[in-house]
Amino acid sequence: MIEEFEYNGKAMGTEYSIAIVSASHELSDKLYEISKTEIEKYEKIFSRFLKTSELSILNENKNMIVSQEFFDVTLKARELFEETRGVFNPLIQVSRLGYNKNYSDIKNDEKTKDESIYDIDFSNTQIDRQSRRIQLNKGQKLDYGGFLKGYLAEIIAKQIKSYSVEIIGVIVNLGGDIHTQGLDKNGNSFVFNIYNPISQNNDIEVTLYNESLATSGTYKRSWLNFGKKIHHILDIFGKQNPENDVVSASVVCEDGAISEAYAKVFISIDYKNAMKLLGEKKISTIIIKNNGQVIKNII
Repeated sequence: MIEEFEYNGKAMGTEYSIAIVSASHELSDKLYEISKTEIEKYEKIFSRFLKTSELSILNENKNMIVSQEFFDVTLKARELFEETRGVFNPLIQVSRLGYNKNYSDIKNDEKTKDESIYDIDFSNTQIDRQSRRIQLNKGQKLDYGGFLKGYLAEIIAKQIKSYSVEIIGVIVNLGGDIHTQGLDKNGNSFVFNIYNPISQNNDIEVTLYNESLATSGTYKRSWLNFGKKIHHILDIFGKQNPENDVVSASVVCEDGAISEAYAKVFISIDYKNAMKLLGEKKISTIIIKNNGQVIKNII
């Protein structure tokens, strides 16, 4: 009998869940353990809260040869940076405004003011494809939190689905960044509901088949810094929250990294310019504005 087996855990500063549709509980357990190990590996490589992570060491030393995983993520970041004309930028440092520790450890009112050199020109970061050497300029620090969970959710979902023909479907949800492969136990595409922070209902339905869903919002992950409310998405200059009337942006496409990056693009700049950046890409969007307007562009 085909069932959906669900597993939950905590990593990368968030909660995650993996659902595997299969007739074999034993196989599902095995694949979850493999996936759990993969998530933990990426956390050890990319966490900016671990001093021993590759990310932290590179940010400190500015020049090093990195692992293949780190290099692949960096190339994807460069691709997204160029594609969005710099709106998506892994050098923007939200840590300068108090998000310099796990979100659960941030105080009610931080007193963080970083006036050190701040260089966010990612086009000048040196990336050597032959040696896998990355060299940062003074004032540059990488932070891949803007798309890593969506990127990894896709990798893990595809790994699980391709492991055996016994796997009917997979959902990987890393802190709200979702990727699906295959079908649910009834042979249908997976269905998800998007939270509307204005109506405070989960009243927007999205169907996914071999696709990713990422949602970013100004109502998530906020704190006070010197008495001013700050959320985790900064503008293109990387110094303050954007002046934007979008409170939630959800993006659906086949690529998990693109979904997550563009969800943040819609918060970082105005809706019209964000749509121009999308161009002819096969990407669906659900935008919620602070006046309650919901704009759906389903492809």
